[in-house]
Order: sequence, then structure tokens, then C-alpha cells
Amino acid sequence: MSRTMKGLRFAEHGGPEVLSWDDIPVPVPGPGELLIEVRAFAINWADLLERAGRYPGAPEPPYVTGHDLTGVVAGTGPGTNGPAIGARVFGVIPRGGAAAQFMTAPADQVYPVPDALDDAQAAGAAGPYLTADAAIVTLGRLEKGEDVLIHAAAGAYGSACVQICKAYGAGRVIATAGSDAKVERIKEWGADVVVNYTDDDFVEVVRDVTGGRGVPLVLESVGGDVLGRSFECVSPGGRLVSVGASSGRSSDRFRLHTLFELGISVSGFTLGKWLLDNPELVRPSVTRVLDLFENRRVAPVIARIFPASEIAAAHEFLADRRSIGRTVVTMTPTP
Repeated sequence: MSRTMKGLRFAEHGGPEVLSWDDIPVPVPGPGELLIEVRAFAINWADLLERAGRYPGAPEPPYVTGHDLTGVVAGTGPGTNGPAIGARVFGVIPRGGAAAQFMTAPADQVYPVPDALDDAQAAGAAGPYLTADAAIVTLGRLEKGEDVLIHAAAGAYGSACVQICKAYGAGRVIATAGSDAKVERIKEWGADVVVNYTDDDFVEVVRDVTGGRGVPLVLESVGGDVLGRSFECVSPGGRLVSVGASSGRSSDRFRLHTLFELGISVSGFTLGKWLLDNPELVRPSVTRVLDLFENRRVAPVIARIFPASEIAAAHEFLADRRSIGRTVVTMTPTP
């Protein structure tokens, strides 16, 4: 094995033009770690925000970017128990480094790839599906037959939410998207009502569909005005779970009175923090999601697969909100 490899870095914050495939040393796995030969990785909104310098807690550049990947175990560190050399694995790595020919990762942060998933599907599966399951079950406490509102349902996380809610027996799944093409795809995944928010007011649609009561569960990942107006969609005693802000904005419409006037609960989390600090909260989701994949009850949606040489175009594709599902970059052939 060569001592150097290609890794995707940026020397300064900026647009896709700052991305560069640099020659860097192949990492050495430490205790409890695996060395993984990366076959493909997915791009998510955290990657875009990190590159732009707008992601809280991100390290200062240069560093190898990327969090979601699939690959093959190429080596093990001292005392490591986990997948054997040659095994296909996938996962989401909070510290990053997935956009490279090789990376090291704690053995407990990657999982065996279910036979139902190809490399492109596996590359983008762990992050959105583990996040969706935790939001729906652990924090959202979905009961069978309950209606759910899912925002940005054409994205990786949103598409996972639609499929998992249907698999777990939700009532009506109401979803939002920003184009007619996205609306049609979301219907294919099982959503009962899909709102094109460029044409219709999602609050009015939710109120109309539910007879003015609202939904027991809202799954929100956009932030800004979408988050603020989502409080108007939660039924008394309902729950709202926030897992991100793809808009890059917070909300100025939240009032403390909202909590006790409606008796609703609001919660949020970041999968990366849970994996690092509270892995016990993620393990039940891992078990459930792997079972969903193995039994083909859900299937990751791939919008487009880019070669590594077109990494800037891949970032632009996601940033322009053209992605329906996951944007994936393949490392074979390598850059």
C-alpha cells in the first residue's frame, strides 16, 4: 500500500472552488479503529456549511472533509474488535475524513452493509436513516396511526422520514417540497399529502387536512421561517423534532408561551454528538434501521452519482437544491 493518498480538503472557507484533492499521508488506525478503503461518500448540508465556514464547532482548515461513507475494511488497529478485513462497511463519522481514498474510524461507528444496498446506497444511508429513526421513535415517540408533517421531504433525511414513518405505521404523512417534480417523487415513496410550498401555504394545508387540529408530530430540518411556522401545525400535546437548519437560519418566531399554551414538546439533536457522547441512544436505531434495510422495507434514494473528479459540481448540485435524495461521490476510479 502506498504511504500517500488523495484527500479532499480546502485551505480556506469559500465556495466549491476552494475544494482540492491533495496528497496526504494514509492514516494509521489506532486502538479500536479500522482502516477503511473508501468506495463512495455522500455529501450533506453539513459539508456545505463547513466549507463555507458556517458550521458550529468545525475545525479550522485545512482538514479532510466528508462524514458519510461506504468502503472495505483494509486494516485494524490494536485491540480492535469488529468487521474483518475485506468486509463491506458503512457509517457516518462525526469527526469527518470520509472524502479520501482511505480513512480511519472507530469500529463501533461503522456497520456491516446489508446485502440489499449497493455502494451508492450504502454511502448515504447511515446519516439520514439513523437520524430519521431517532427523530421519529426516540424523540418523536410516534404512535401507530398518528399523522406526521415532514419538511424538505425530497432530501436525504426527508425521504428517509417518509419511508420510515410509513414502515412504522404512521397515519397520514404530510410532506413539503419545493417543486412539482419533487412532489411526484415523494408521493411514490408513500406520502399521503404533499405540499409544493412555492405554490401553497403548508400551514393552511395541514389545518385543512386535520380539521384545524394540526398533527401530533412535526419533523423539521430547515430552520428559519419554516421552523417558526411549524409551531402552528402541531396539535395540542404534540411534538416537534428539529435536527438541523439547511436554510442556515434560526427562527425568531418561537415564543416560550408556545410550549405551555399548546402543551407541546420541542426537542432536537445532532446525530454526530450522540455518536460521540451518547452512543447508547443510537444503538436501538442501528438495530431497527439495519432490519428495515435487510427486509427491504425502505430503500435509500440516490439523486445522482458523481465521479471524484467532479466534486465541485457535486457540491453545487446539492447547494442548488436539485437533489432528490442523496448526492453521492464515487472513489472508483480514484481522483
